[in-house]
Amino acid sequence: MKNYVENGKVIEITLDNGKVVKCSKMWVDKTMKSLNTDIEDVLLMFLEDNDYLINEDLEELDKQAKSNKPKNVAKSTTERKKVVRERKPNPTKENIIQVVANALQPIAENVVIENVGKIITFKVDNKDFKIDLTEKRVKKSE
Repeated sequence: MKNYVENGKVIEITLDNGKVVKCSKMWVDKTMKSLNTDIEDVLLMFLEDNDYLINEDLEELDKQAKSNKPKNVAKSTTERKKVVRERKPNPTKENIIQVVANALQPIAENVVIENVGKIITFKVDNKDFKIDLTEKRVKKSE
């Protein structure tokens, strides 16, 4: 056992390498009472738990636990395919976009229909604009 000295509320333990480790006397007393053991066993337990001493049995158990890591079994060999969503054709929206694009021709530059049933971009007075057509859904009856 290492040398230890009770110093008020603290027990100072001197290790083989000369390092002094402090432990609470109250904790030691409480642990001795609950485990029904002597002070040397409690201090050894404190040093091992806080990695000041190496317990060969625990080290061997750690090696066994590390070697029993689970393998990566849940990996899938096939990748998910990205689903390209096809929009239903909406002739009403397409007609509206075409009419608006034709109406913009005399006053705007670079009129471009970016999405047939949805977006028109154009320039007026060197400023960029975008029209985004949305169709409101029919309200559900209550």
